[in-house]
Amino acid sequence: MSDYLLMIYPALITIILLFGGRISKKGEFNTDSWSISQSKAMQVFAALMIILHHVVQSVTGYGGVKKGLITEWNSFGILFTSIFFFFSGFGLYKSYKNKDNYLDGFLKKRLVKVILPFVFTNIIYILVLSKDVINDPKLLFTSIFGYPLVNINAWFMIVIIILYIAFYMCFKTSKSDNAAILKLTVFTCALVAYSLTLGHSNIKGHWFTGEWWYNTTLIFIIGFLWAKHEEVLKALLKKIYAVLFPALIIIFYIWYGYTGYILGRYGYYREWEGHPGYREKFISLVAQMVLCMLYVMIMLLLNMKIEYKNKALGFLGKMTYEIYLIHELFRELLLKGIGGKMLNDMTYIALVYIFSIISAWVICLLYKALKNIKNKVIEKYNE
Repeated sequence: MSDYLLMIYPALITIILLFGGRISKKGEFNTDSWSISQSKAMQVFAALMIILHHVVQSVTGYGGVKKGLITEWNSFGILFTSIFFFFSGFGLYKSYKNKDNYLDGFLKKRLVKVILPFVFTNIIYILVLSKDVINDPKLLFTSIFGYPLVNINAWFMIVIIILYIAFYMCFKTSKSDNAAILKLTVFTCALVAYSLTLGHSNIKGHWFTGEWWYNTTLIFIIGFLWAKHEEVLKALLKKIYAVLFPALIIIFYIWYGYTGYILGRYGYYREWEGHPGYREKFISLVAQMVLCMLYVMIMLLLNMKIEYKNKALGFLGKMTYEIYLIHELFRELLLKGIGGKMLNDMTYIALVYIFSIISAWVICLLYKALKNIKNKVIEKYNE
């Protein structure tokens, strides 16, 4: 019975997303389907679900111990990561088209928002979980900037930083949007292919090794293409919504089962001496890509009917990266219990969320304090 109670967590996350929202009437649609506020809400939802994915991996031993329906969350991580990649690509293109001189100072403005929480949380991980790194000055310096990763979940930040830089270079050097998107697509495909050929590494935190580094990355490009053709797609989807939405849910359910079969039959880990397993990895990648695209489509269609709006989403939306980056610290620490006493699953998961959100909030307050100090120093210097 206690295992079934764990489903409270995905239910609560869904409530956080939907509470206070407005559902459009039959035949009507949300006019701001994929706006900034909608994408922020989606990213909050995705971040909270990714945390659940990771803690479920902990309590189920990566699926080895069955805990009822919640065990399925072992496989759901790629779905929620896809939301991050999609709206990252979608948002970049929309900003590029709608904001004057968007590329001017882009790297400085955009990368700071990603690098700051990445570096800040890396320092925390080094001090708390990787104290041995402190004894190696060279490793200490590189680990602060993520090489190797002291927080294995921070791989996403590495990939998104690379994609941001690629976006800037492609659009800065291209004469048309189509040429820029083509260049960016080729680069992203090359990055995925390179990661796939590396297989897996025994070195914890090694860059680009492991399927999680690349099995959702191409959704970033889908975000660009969707943004470029947004109005055409929106008009088409409105016409076929009533048929398409239930059909996609059925197809997704069937494909989810089929993807499980593919991963069991092929998978990413069929590699041994003289057999790198490229074919198996590619087949698995294609199956998961289709699954992720179906899921993102379903969420986009939901956005066309539901306007998400509540204070919790607004509060959490300001620190999504921080929540995502810091939760692994508590996932590891709390798994060992408190004061030598192991926690039950319900308590363990609850505390991971509570400590992660509080810590992310404190980190954001520290940013604000440091920024105020910097501004005062600059003002004093300019006097």
